[in-house]
Parts: sequence; C-alpha cells; structure tokens
Amino acid sequence: MNSQIALQEIIDFLGSDVIQVFGTVENVYVKHLKPIESADEETLDWVNSIKRHKQQIVENSKARVIFVDQDVQYTRAIQSQNKTLLLVSNPKLCLLKVGNHFFVESLKPCVHPTAYIHADAKFGENIYVGANASIGECIIGNEVIIYPNVVINDGVVIGNHVVIKSGAILGFDGFGYERDESNNLVKFPQLGKLIIHDSVEIGANTCIDKGALSNTIVGFNTKINNLCHIAHNVVIGKNVIITAQVNVSGSTTIEDDVWVAPHASFRGHQKIGQGATIGMGAVVTKDVPAGETWIGNPARKFKP
Repeated sequence: MNSQIALQEIIDFLGSDVIQVFGTVENVYVKHLKPIESADEETLDWVNSIKRHKQQIVENSKARVIFVDQDVQYTRAIQSQNKTLLLVSNPKLCLLKVGNHFFVESLKPCVHPTAYIHADAKFGENIYVGANASIGECIIGNEVIIYPNVVINDGVVIGNHVVIKSGAILGFDGFGYERDESNNLVKFPQLGKLIIHDSVEIGANTCIDKGALSNTIVGFNTKINNLCHIAHNVVIGKNVIITAQVNVSGSTTIEDDVWVAPHASFRGHQKIGQGATIGMGAVVTKDVPAGETWIGNPARKFKP
C-alpha cells in the first residue's frame, strides 16, 4: 500500500526515537518503502547499523529521507544532494515501526460467511476470521487475526493481538500412548488446554497440541514460523523465536528470549534456558543452560 506521508508526521509518530534531524522537513514527503537497488527520492531508506561503509551507502542512496545511526555524518556531499537524515539509535527498528504503521494495510474485522464458529465461542472485539476457518468452543481476545482454513479446537484460550496463519491446527489431542499387558497401545488422556498469550504469531500449517494433564502454553510476543509442531505440555516463554520446520516434543520448556533455528528438533522433557540459541538442524537431547548456543546431532555447546 503506497501512501504519501509527510515527513513531519513520521517524526511525530516516532517521538523520542528520533534523536536529531539533519536537513529539511517542511514540504518533504515519502511515498513508499523499496529495496535499496530500486529506491528513488520518494523512498524512505535506512542503513543497517551492522553495515560497513555506512557513509558511502548514504551518499549513494537515491532516497531523500534516510534513517541513520551516529556513525553517519551529515557531510557537505549529503547536504548538496538535499537529503534529510533522521538520526536514531536503531534505523532498522524505526523503519519497521513506520512501515507497519503507515504502509501495511490492516485487515478489516469480519467473519467470513464460510467460517464455522461454535455457538458458545467467546469473541473479543475487532476479530478477523477468514474463509473456511473452524473455531470450536474457545475464548478469543481482541484484535485477533485468524486466516483462512485455520482449525481451532474446543478449550483453546487465545489472548489479544494474536495472528494465526492459514492451515494452522490448534488445541487437538497430543500424541501419548502406553502399552498394556498385551503390548497394545493405549492412549493417554488428553485433558489439558492450549493457552496462547498476547501478541503471539503462529505460522501457516503449524500444529500446536493441547496439554495432557497440564496445559500447553505459548508466552507473550512469541513468534512461531510455518510448518512447526509443538507437542502437548510444552511451555514456551516470552519473546521466543521458533523458525520454520521445528519439532518440539512433549513436556519441553523453552524459557524467555530463546532463538530456535530451522529444522531443530527436541526429544522432549528438556529445559532450554533463557536467551539460549539452538542451531539449524540441531537434535536436542539434553537441557540447555541459559545463554548458551547448541548445535549439531546430538546437540552440544558451540565452542568457537
């Protein structure tokens, strides 16, 4: 969605995030966000703080308005190009804030006529439910987006500002069995709930089971990518990133601020400490202490 936004409006929106402005603000507008190679003078540009040669990047950019950090100087070369620099501590974060606020088109709250909603489901305000979604007897908070073809079972509790993408299946029985005296498999009762806290995002075709005797819990602001499996009794903390095709077996605890790379797998009944990083394809069979990086199969502490 392209819009013509006054630069002053962007500065007002960011408030204290803007440390200083170099250049003209009055009658300056930005129209779009574009990759650097296709940027023009109406593009809102930024320079990632981890980049080298940031000064050169700014001088060569075709954009007129650019987010920069303190390493970039407002040189005569930049002034002669009539550019305006917005000095901020984190250019990427400011671009994300502006992009989401001004340029991302929001879905209008509605329930598609093909969606199934249980008569006793409890909905908050401003809910979007897409085509062919199926929602059981559950509780859903405010400002929730449920994309087409999502299936949510009875007993699921969903907080505010949650996004659930197409094909996700939430709150069905976990996979637990015991052999009887005849060596036949007997199912363990699945009596718990699935509780999803505020600001969680759940990717397409991801499956999260409800708990067996306790609850499966996904903590505040955690983001789960596409094609993941979260088994019963898993407890995930706040601000966790779980990337694509991750398998988390039952009764695993993942504490706050953990990063899990693609294709990682957890045996189950482990504790992953706060701030840990799990590498791509890692097979985790032991507890991981807080702050450590583990890689490999079986996963071990990374030692550079």
